[in-house]
Amino acid sequence: MEIRPARDTDAPAVTALLTELGYPDNSVEDVRRRLERWSRHPEGAALVAESDDGVIGVVAVVAIPLFEKEGSVGRIVALVVDEAQRGTGVGRELVAAAEAEAMRWDCVAMEVTSSRHRTGAHAFYRARGYEDRCERSARFVRQLNV
Repeated sequence: MEIRPARDTDAPAVTALLTELGYPDNSVEDVRRRLERWSRHPEGAALVAESDDGVIGVVAVVAIPLFEKEGSVGRIVALVVDEAQRGTGVGRELVAAAEAEAMRWDCVAMEVTSSRHRTGAHAFYRARGYEDRCERSARFVRQLNV
């Protein structure tokens, strides 16, 4: 297995992975445009895990500059592994690669959000040393009309 930067030609496989994650409303062309945008981001990366079977996982990570103190926080904004490959170490390798990118950008911490119903994902993150900090702060979201 190889972890490498995602390419626009990975769009069909990444689209299928996003469907597995619960986001079925993505077209291949939309995903292709997003992958192209991520490839140009100076402190963001979309990485794929590729095996002999093709692309079997994807992670997107970005550095968010802190305002209240020096440094940045790395944020995993998406992580999904093909259902047939879960439990084989692919996710662990993708998270390690995302953390390596964040360290390259001088991030001082990592964060990830995960829907409360994804209890398997929560166990996965805890096993990697991530702590559930929801009791410390709330997350508020407002859609912007674009």
